[in-house]
Amino acid sequence: MARHEFGSGIADYAVQPSDGLWGVAAGVTVTFWDAPTDGNQHTDLLDVSGHATTSVVTDEYGALPRFQGPDGVTGLWADAGGNSRAWMDAHGLPSSGGGGGGGGGGGVTALCHLVASATAPAAVRAAASYVCTGTADQTVIQAAIAAAQSEGGGVVQLSGGTFNLTAPVQINGTANEDNPLTVTLAGVGEFATLLKPASNVDGIVLSNWAQCHIRDLGIVVSGSGSGIVSKAVTVPGADTRSFWCSSFRNLRITGHYIATNTGWAMDLDMPFRSVFDNVEIEGTRKGMRLYNNSSIQNAGDCDFRRMFIELVGTGGVAIHVESALGNMNQNNFSMVEAGANGSGCTGILIDGAAGGASQRFWGTNLEQFDVLVDVPNGESNTFDLNYVTCRNGYAGAKAFVFGSWSHNNRVHARWVNVNSNGSLKLIEDANVNSKSPNRYDGIRIEANSGSNTTYSFASRVILRDIISQDTGTVQAGLLTLSTNSNVVPLTDAATIATDASRGSHFKVSLAGNRTLAAPTNPLDGQRAIWEVTASGAARTLTLASGAGGFVFGSDITALTAIASGKTDFVGAVYSASANAWRVVAYAKGY
Repeated sequence: MARHEFGSGIADYAVQPSDGLWGVAAGVTVTFWDAPTDGNQHTDLLDVSGHATTSVVTDEYGALPRFQGPDGVTGLWADAGGNSRAWMDAHGLPSSGGGGGGGGGGGVTALCHLVASATAPAAVRAAASYVCTGTADQTVIQAAIAAAQSEGGGVVQLSGGTFNLTAPVQINGTANEDNPLTVTLAGVGEFATLLKPASNVDGIVLSNWAQCHIRDLGIVVSGSGSGIVSKAVTVPGADTRSFWCSSFRNLRITGHYIATNTGWAMDLDMPFRSVFDNVEIEGTRKGMRLYNNSSIQNAGDCDFRRMFIELVGTGGVAIHVESALGNMNQNNFSMVEAGANGSGCTGILIDGAAGGASQRFWGTNLEQFDVLVDVPNGESNTFDLNYVTCRNGYAGAKAFVFGSWSHNNRVHARWVNVNSNGSLKLIEDANVNSKSPNRYDGIRIEANSGSNTTYSFASRVILRDIISQDTGTVQAGLLTLSTNSNVVPLTDAATIATDASRGSHFKVSLAGNRTLAAPTNPLDGQRAIWEVTASGAARTLTLASGAGGFVFGSDITALTAIASGKTDFVGAVYSASANAWRVVAYAKGY
């Protein structure tokens, strides 16, 4: 008989739960047993120096040092003080596929489950508890996940190399929030560990209230297959969820820029209270969809940080927030960059019969889309954008499009590029809810040479601080400069136009006799003042009558000529029932 060596392998770490995640357990004493529960402790051990010992202690990184087991023993149950023990194979023996890391309960858990790819180095495959063959590798990964969950949850560590999948890797949870069977599925880097599903096969599928942490790996999608998919389950009398309290970090999902692929990088049904951090989506047909289809509860409350999405092919959407029932709400996107390499693509789409509310986009870049932001049905969303530009050469390009009941949304864009000799409809606002208008403020238009920028509104909107200093054409009436006095300048013309939605104090200097046209976009009870100065000579201002125009009462019956160099003030209140501005104040000679 002879002693066999254990420890110092890629999977030989002790870990512990911390704030819903798993971290290393440094300086922990680990004992070894002959049974998963109770049984007898192995005390005849030798440390790395050959000295007798009854246990080993993890180093500052949570790793177990190399040691020798009792004579003739080829496998041990390791106990790191958690709720269960973990099986360890001796080095250089065929894998038994035995158990793995142990329980939660707030204590230290035992070792992670190492799964080696068929292309991993021989030493890694020798140290692994699970070794793949390169065919249907999901069966081996699934066995490791099952072992981790049988212990109450644990870490499944994938080696470097490629894992070929003929079916998705499935992570299911439990509706029991006190026993979610949390699984960490980790690789060794998004370019080093690759899940490669067959064509039309999804990579990872989450369901049944899964709680998981997926990190440091890549997924290669093809055909109609998607990278990460979640499927919601409703528990009677409770909620509907697919996954919750989960994290997705340091991931790369790629379609290798094959335009005939049709799948999503992430297609997430009912995601809930989770974090997505440092995710690269490259060359897929579609980016990421968040979907709510439950009348029981709202989904969302997720945080997306430092993401990159690049689409290939036609008709794709980078970020799609869809609410068929309930509301997909309160998702936060920070420093997300998205681009398209084909026609008919949309940057951000918020829609669905129930609408999407309270999404937040901060520091977002959108490039080469036909439509940058499209909200057919959504309210109270914020779009704080950095550099955005539509597809070069596309005549129908649109930046910000809002549907008939998409209201109380806010758009701020530091740099909207309009390509040279191109056209852009900056705003297409069909919202009919005049009491809850959309707001466009702090927008800088780079109207390059020969470009043309237009807009349209169905009802009231709020425009503020929209500027352009370039040579292209911007439709009159769009550019605004707000001041502390909130005075809105009007353009002198034979007939002077006033957009009542822009403020309540309007100012103009007359170079001739003029007519003040019926103001557009008024609200019932709105009060406004016109500050009118005569330039170069005495000037006469005529107030337009008729539908939406001005009417006089018995106190003020007409206006008189404004003396040269002097300023007169005209005050009026709009009556919706009369469809008229009633002149209630008139002061002269300032």
